[in-house]
Amino acid sequence: MPGTIQSVARAAGIVRVLVAAGAPLDLAEVAAAVGLAKTTTHGLLSTLREVGWVEQDRAGRYRAVAGLQGLAQAVDLADLRSVATLWMDRLAALCGLEVLLVAPEHGRAVVAQHVFRPDNSPQRLRVGDDQPVHATATGKLLLACCAPGQLDRPTEPLHRFTTRTLTSLTDLDAELEQVAADGVAVGRGEQVRARYGVAVPVRDGLGYAVAALAVAGRREEVLHGDVVRAELVSSLRGVAVSLRHAWAAGP
Repeated sequence: MPGTIQSVARAAGIVRVLVAAGAPLDLAEVAAAVGLAKTTTHGLLSTLREVGWVEQDRAGRYRAVAGLQGLAQAVDLADLRSVATLWMDRLAALCGLEVLLVAPEHGRAVVAQHVFRPDNSPQRLRVGDDQPVHATATGKLLLACCAPGQLDRPTEPLHRFTTRTLTSLTDLDAELEQVAADGVAVGRGEQVRARYGVAVPVRDGLGYAVAALAVAGRREEVLHGDVVRAELVSSLRGVAVSLRHAWAAGP
């Protein structure tokens, strides 16, 4: 996560993995889940055990202590979709734009739910579509803000969809650092030239994004000049918080 203290972010990622697993994991499993070397993972696990956040059983496997179990949730896309629909309908009606909920799935950014803009214009249902992580607001938001190991990092050469697509990892990393700091990502016609969007995170108890909530539309609907419309960001953040609380509460 750009913009954070790396060791703290890595430790939080380990805790999230252990909480979501629901059963003890050995060192190799934890290291693979967070994408770190075993030696690095072992050092972080040892520190977490010393401060009382992680326990180790007789077989050498690790688990988060009981008090941390409510901090992170494994994401079931069907469950998240069902909880999100009402809030997304309200957001679409408020903003007049289409609304998307995108979550990590098997290393990809996948549309979990999609609500059409309420103007009867020709539209295509996007549920199940992959979102290029370097060329969409939702992809960049998740790449910057989700837990380690949840999303595959793109490699060069980055595919160019339009003349606005970021094709350098250096440029992408610079934007991701700003996204992590602001908690907002913007798509500026990078996948489809006429399509703009803005996304905010739906966070778990550890502060990681479990999904990206976004609106999409024409340039003038998303931006005021070159700046994202403040009312869109405010509305998105309010709905993201409500969605987080509804999802955490469960059925």
